[in-house]
Amino acid sequence: MVPVTVSLGPRDVISDRPFTATELTIRDLGILHGILADVRSVVVEAEEGSRAFEPYQKLAWRVGGLTHRLLICDRERLRDHASLCAVGFFGEKRPTMDPWPLEDANTEIVAEFAKYPGILSYASVELPDGHWANLVLHDDPVDVQFWRSSQMHQRAVDTLTPEHYFNVRIHNGRLTSGIFDRPQIVITKTKYFDYTGPEAWRAERTLLST
Repeated sequence: MVPVTVSLGPRDVISDRPFTATELTIRDLGILHGILADVRSVVVEAEEGSRAFEPYQKLAWRVGGLTHRLLICDRERLRDHASLCAVGFFGEKRPTMDPWPLEDANTEIVAEFAKYPGILSYASVELPDGHWANLVLHDDPVDVQFWRSSQMHQRAVDTLTPEHYFNVRIHNGRLTSGIFDRPQIVITKTKYFDYTGPEAWRAERTLLST
């Protein structure tokens, strides 16, 4: 049986599911722009010769006691592409769950990126409330669809995510210009998942035409 997905308009309010509030989309967008600034800074430093790294090398640093992580898959295409697509992930974790199965799965999922050359970078940042936000930049939506259907990713979606999260928001969007031009992220669609009931609740909010 295909799960029912509730269709939401740009301003629709679901009062009993506060994680769908449109105010959170505005907050999330600010966080995603901060992550995008991380990606841009590292690419600029690499172009200037002040930072060296290999493709798919995991980079990590701390700012204000919070961890930032970044993996650049293809610096040249990330640098040169003028119309990148973006996927942002936000989730409210269940505090009683052991985080390591999710961390291990994330490591395996990221290791698969080399199979999908359309994925150009993966970045995440630890938030003050203890949750994490992720940003994937890509230039080929088909590759992202193939990646989502991988066995490891599917296990995370079907099993680990419902076990470890109360709810999840996934934003799909695009950049307004190339990464060197200080682009903005425009969110076109947001998907919502609520795992607090016996069956997952799903909704989708379309904000702009792609």
